[in-house]
Amino acid sequence: MSGRRLSCEDHLEAGLPHLSKRQKPFHRDSDDVAHAITALTVYGLENGPQHESYTIAWVCALPIEMAAARAMLDDVHEIPITCGNDSNTYILGRIERHNIVVACLPNDQYGTNNAANVLTHLIRTFPSIRLGLMVGIGGGVPSLADIRLGDIVVGTRVMQYDLGKIVEDGEIRRTAIPKTPHPSFGTAVSALRAKHELKSSSVPSILREKLGEHSGYGRPGSPDRLFAATYQHVRMAPNCDECEESKLAPRKERASQDPRIHYGVIASGNQVMKSGTTRDNVARQLDAICFEMEAAGLMDILPCLPIRGICDYSDSHKNKEWQRYAAGTAAAYARELLELLPAAETPKASFVLSAREPEQNPPQNHRVRLLDSLRYEQIDSRKLTIKSAYAKTCRWFLNHPDYQAWLNPERLAETRGFLWIRGKPGAGKSTIMKFLYAQTKKKLGGARGVVASFFFNARGEQLEKSISGMYRSLLLQLLEGYPDLQAVFDDPDLVPRNQDGCPSLNVLKELFCHAVSNLGQRSFTCFVDALDECDEQQVRTMVQDLEELADKSTEMGISLRICFSSRHYPYIVVRRGIQLTLEDQPGHVEDLANYVRNRLEIRDAALVEELRLQILGKAAGVFLWVALVVDILNKENRRGRLALRKRLAELPSGLSELFKDMLKRDRENIEDLLLCILWILYAERPLKPEEYYHALWSGLYFKGLADDEVPKATGSDSADTINGFVIGSSKGLAEITKSKRPTVQFIHESVRDFLVKEKGLHELWPDLGFDWESPSHERLKQCCTTYMNHPAVGKFLRPPKVVSYIHQGRRVWEPSSDYTNKREDILGECPFLEYACQNVLIHANAAATAIPQDCFISKLPVPNLIRGINLFEKFEVRKYDESTGLLYILAERNLVNLIRIHPHRKRCFKVEANRYGPPFFAALAFGNHETVQEFLEIQARDQPAKPLIHDLCSQYSENENKRINLGRSFAFSRQKDCLHYLQQPDREILCAFLLCLDNIDIDIERKDPDDRTPLSRAVLLGHALVVRLLLEKNAKIDRQDGAGKTPLSHAAESGHEAVVRLLLSEGASIEGWHDGQTPLWYAAGSGHEAVVQLLIEKGANLESRGPTNQAPISRAAEFGRTAVVRLLLEKGANIEKKDNFGRTAFWYAARSGQEEVVRFLLDNGVNVESEDKYNQTPLSEAAQRRQDAIVQLLLATERVNPDHKNKFGRTPLSYAAESGREAIGEIQDTIFENQDPEYKKKKLSKANEPGRKIAQLLLDTRCVDPDSKDANERTPLSYAAESGNDAVVQLLLATERVEPDHKDDEKRTPLAHAVASDHVSVVQLLLATKRVGLDHVDTFGYTPLSLASNKPELSRLLVKYRAEVLGITPIVIG
Repeated sequence: MSGRRLSCEDHLEAGLPHLSKRQKPFHRDSDDVAHAITALTVYGLENGPQHESYTIAWVCALPIEMAAARAMLDDVHEIPITCGNDSNTYILGRIERHNIVVACLPNDQYGTNNAANVLTHLIRTFPSIRLGLMVGIGGGVPSLADIRLGDIVVGTRVMQYDLGKIVEDGEIRRTAIPKTPHPSFGTAVSALRAKHELKSSSVPSILREKLGEHSGYGRPGSPDRLFAATYQHVRMAPNCDECEESKLAPRKERASQDPRIHYGVIASGNQVMKSGTTRDNVARQLDAICFEMEAAGLMDILPCLPIRGICDYSDSHKNKEWQRYAAGTAAAYARELLELLPAAETPKASFVLSAREPEQNPPQNHRVRLLDSLRYEQIDSRKLTIKSAYAKTCRWFLNHPDYQAWLNPERLAETRGFLWIRGKPGAGKSTIMKFLYAQTKKKLGGARGVVASFFFNARGEQLEKSISGMYRSLLLQLLEGYPDLQAVFDDPDLVPRNQDGCPSLNVLKELFCHAVSNLGQRSFTCFVDALDECDEQQVRTMVQDLEELADKSTEMGISLRICFSSRHYPYIVVRRGIQLTLEDQPGHVEDLANYVRNRLEIRDAALVEELRLQILGKAAGVFLWVALVVDILNKENRRGRLALRKRLAELPSGLSELFKDMLKRDRENIEDLLLCILWILYAERPLKPEEYYHALWSGLYFKGLADDEVPKATGSDSADTINGFVIGSSKGLAEITKSKRPTVQFIHESVRDFLVKEKGLHELWPDLGFDWESPSHERLKQCCTTYMNHPAVGKFLRPPKVVSYIHQGRRVWEPSSDYTNKREDILGECPFLEYACQNVLIHANAAATAIPQDCFISKLPVPNLIRGINLFEKFEVRKYDESTGLLYILAERNLVNLIRIHPHRKRCFKVEANRYGPPFFAALAFGNHETVQEFLEIQARDQPAKPLIHDLCSQYSENENKRINLGRSFAFSRQKDCLHYLQQPDREILCAFLLCLDNIDIDIERKDPDDRTPLSRAVLLGHALVVRLLLEKNAKIDRQDGAGKTPLSHAAESGHEAVVRLLLSEGASIEGWHDGQTPLWYAAGSGHEAVVQLLIEKGANLESRGPTNQAPISRAAEFGRTAVVRLLLEKGANIEKKDNFGRTAFWYAARSGQEEVVRFLLDNGVNVESEDKYNQTPLSEAAQRRQDAIVQLLLATERVNPDHKNKFGRTPLSYAAESGREAIGEIQDTIFENQDPEYKKKKLSKANEPGRKIAQLLLDTRCVDPDSKDANERTPLSYAAESGNDAVVQLLLATERVEPDHKDDEKRTPLAHAVASDHVSVVQLLLATKRVGLDHVDTFGYTPLSLASNKPELSRLLVKYRAEVLGITPIVIG
């Protein structure tokens, strides 16, 4: 904690914020019964949450921090009785799925010890606490990060900086052990950081929602001042108004005032840090970016996650005004994190291959594709670039006891297979790792095992410095070494069958663990270098995962060895394993000595020995320092050796100081050096050697320091020329990497650290200022524009010259040869042209934060730029039309700073001849939310008199989770307009915004392919605001679409009550209809009770008719809308109203199986025997539709005739007997695909089951004739036999009241129907009666036997019963 602690008066002044609008108090005597029931449901408790229900501890140091924490809660709970010896006071509540305990340190008692006491009491009272948060204010370290007041720092590690011991020369060596948050927080923070990569943080919107009503917690109006570290605050001054303005540290202005989130080390102590110089010294030693006073005391008790809002800069210029806002930003981040954190820890995945059997013979090409997807171009780039060990060096390591112990199989259980080599920057860790990898591969590789490696590279591309790249590389080497392990790709639980691309990071981890777990008796050894060149949080998670894998592997007897190397930070350790410090090893010191002896170009042995001792004394074990110093001394030796000892004495011992000395001393070609550094630091991607060569030429040419002619990048000696230029221009601090695609990079990451972290760039070139990024990008932009405008280069960007010639008597016109050169030929001549065209705007945009770009924008030859971009674009669909405007390109590339100054920035909705249409939609297609927001703000500023526009702009900014990403596959059609594309469920804000603009012409009656107008579409979506805006623009309110529906009908059917109310208030026709379909009819069928009520109140006709004159109440009954049926009856609807078919509401309810509606109508005295125009009763219809529950209900009333015949002579039993026919039709495709008889029988039986139930119910009444004949002389048995409903056949035969051999009007018997339909079981039942004939000839001349002629099983059955063919020869039906 860095700021001055609040006094008692401050506490009273602060006050806790009252509950926000969304908070609900939770206590046992609450009058809000509904809320109490909800709470009991959530927590499963009778009297609210108890001690055991709380899992998250939230610890604060100040009342203002506790107030901010309380404001973040969704519910505030009553405090249960605490333990007698617990002196803490708590606030209890809930955030999303988590029950939270908020505790605050006692008044004026701060520091690590007091924090530890509070947490000790807390976890004793609340035993289920599993995770802790330390949330509050802290002091930032602006020298190590661009931290501003109000920013948030999330601790990846906590160091107690005031613990240490005095060593030689009175220096304090800090002895605190690094402490890290719980792994559960680590994974949650990683997930949140990944989310913030794609969309901005929710902290600003959380602040507005939770603390917006408390002005004291808003962003202060006072300036954010940062003074030089050495400048002290004016003594006794209440604020910084009297401090010298000239002592302010220059910083670039941020585009947004929203707080930024930083992740890094937090330094914790028992005293306030209030010295800028001490702050910087301590921070540099610990790599800390924030100071506070409590976190270190909590970490030993519970691994807490410290979250700090920055209220000052840990110097003498303390700033009380920013404390409340900083407390609020920290609390808002904590809430956003908890919203993402799972309610319970997820069990760790098993590291054993799934027991699920893989498919037989998995496609080999699927494995090959997945294996290839693991490769990437720079996979071995860093390893190849590292120079091999010098002769006679590094060999000592092979006999080192630690290395031998690591290789010893008998010590695997002890070491868990881990060896960690630590060393200072430049000590030679990477060289020795490359040496060990090669030697271990000789010893353990080949048939004896697989040896793999990965070398992190912070100067490389994303995969070279990420955990994803590491897992891809190691997994690839493992699976190629042991091809049988590629079976891990066959598990569909890990990799979907249709996936050919590279799996996600989590899947890569699982695949790697599964593969290792299936090694059996084989060994796998891997070397992972330079962990410090990867994000610390990623490394921490990776090490924890590999520790778990190593534990599992050891238990399973698997030989897994992992060797790490890193600087002395990050402070990550393994629980078990061997750790070794490189610079402390005698063998390493001897390597340095051998290098000096062999590399110094001096023959005087005595002098060499003298110099060797001095060099080793100053080197402190850093190999890179030795190598650089030897080069310097060799140069002095070549100059005559007159100042050799003096030069060595002057050389500083630190690596950074040596870099500074080298660069300051040699001022020759200083412009080359500056351009070299800027291109390596700020290029959009690492430059290829030939690109670098031409990029620096362009910058020097611009300054008049190079020839006018473009240098050749190809030729017999070009490679040597470029290599020499890289070394010369960088003063030896850059090199060309050795990889498939070489690039120019610094020789070591410590060079970048010196230039950026230690501000060496500003010290060497103070003219660049403290905000050197913007001027740097300006220089790179100049290089690009100068190159593109050079005559020898620009000829490829100008419009093609057209030449003509006579061919076969006709004049032919075509582009000149200059323009038709192939891309490869152009790059051979102008290798920097591709980079310049693709990135000049990006550099201009970055420079625009401090350097005006208006002149650049106005003079940019856009057509030439488009030709250049298109020239190097591989995909035709991504090329720009030649008429494309610059605004479109800027929108597509999210270059907000340039958009802000573009003269035509208001024309973002102008449709262009490109794939995405207007620039606005280009931004949406790429998910460029910053550009979309900027376009909205530009339009809003242009119309200050319209508050709605400004409100919509703010809403879009706040609704981060609902921001729109159309995707790159989107294409804008000119047959549609902007309004059409914005009329989608998640785009109401943008749609309304567009309608508010005065400078956009919109056809509000333009119909889409469905003949719907914008008003109809808005109504369908329920966008009330858009509807209102369209009506204000005089949209036709009753216009029908292609289906004849009016907007009101759509609104009623969709249940959008607010829209219905709005349309009615604006005069929409309440009976507007097409073919009898009124809004009331639609609302009733959809079950929207509130809309039905509203329409009735506004005078809708209860008896309005839909198609076939169906009444609204019948429509509601058909779809089971009981509440609507009840409402309509209460309002006077006619319950017996019939439609054109004579069907009532009850008839429809019975038909569609709406049991609840049927019961309700029965209770209201409905006519259960109402017949339709075909004399069909509800009972008959229910039987026909297989609604067995409805049949049972109706029969139970004893008010229905179970044997009623309709117009066709059919009874309910007749329909029940054939009720399987419809079901058979629904499933026949499935049956035909599967010819298994048992499967077919099972499906038919299931389909016929409702019919069997209904037949049983009807027969049980004893009031039905089981042998009733219909108009076609068919009996229930005839229908059952044809449908294959053997269960109903059995029921009917069991009555002994049916004639099994009865002929219908086509002279077919039940047996004939069963044979024709191939129902074997029914045939067996009928033959078993011994009352059926086999010689009956039907109207078509068939007998049962002839019908069975192509059905072997049935033929055998009939022959067995001595079936005879009478009258005609059976016809085989093919």
